[in-house]
Amino acid sequence: MNFQVRLHTSEQLDNLSLSGIILYKTLGSLRLVNTLFGNHRQLTRAVLDYCSQKSETEFLKIVDLGCGGGDSAFKIYNRLNEEGIKVSILGIDGNQESIKYANSKYGSHEHINFKTADVLDNSFVIPDCDIIVSSHFIYHFKDDELVNFIQKVQQKGIKHLIFSELKRSKIAYLLFKISSFILPISDMAKKDGLIAIRRAFTEEELDSILNKARVKRFKIYKKFWFRTLTKIDLY
Repeated sequence: MNFQVRLHTSEQLDNLSLSGIILYKTLGSLRLVNTLFGNHRQLTRAVLDYCSQKSETEFLKIVDLGCGGGDSAFKIYNRLNEEGIKVSILGIDGNQESIKYANSKYGSHEHINFKTADVLDNSFVIPDCDIIVSSHFIYHFKDDELVNFIQKVQQKGIKHLIFSELKRSKIAYLLFKISSFILPISDMAKKDGLIAIRRAFTEEELDSILNKARVKRFKIYKKFWFRTLTKIDLY
């Protein structure tokens, strides 16, 4: 199995018509995995670092790309709300049923909204916002597609991007394969998780993509459990 190059095989969750109990179980599994392995915590802290530098009266807009069941959006909103930071969050996902699921869990919050749109489609219009975040999503882009997307964000005048992602690693693959036998997650989450690890970027690949996009200010952080957190400033 070659881990030197990225895999481009689709996951079952990439089927935008997926619905029903299989989808809901998998979204619930992702919530558990993201909590156990620190993704929600890392992403929320990174957003808080940016927002705490803003004026107390400033109302910030955040967009969560590939939001799935809306868990990251809720975790971010809840943490910022505890700190008295005024913020609205828009979660975007290509699967209409995932958006329905997110609305059923978090749609009652006044400043958390969700909408259906295919971020990977060339016709996708990036909403106006202060910060774009994504969690386990950008590996869906091919290298040149991600370069183009970042350049579109630059042209839009958006200041910050935060990518919380898996890192491609043979060790990560093997550890997840072993741990998935004891984790109470769906079969789809187990299979898709292994594919996602092989689709993920390495730090070197992310660095190359950001340089191709002519981003001058960025930092790629190594995180526990074979993860990366990329913070990008576009001003």
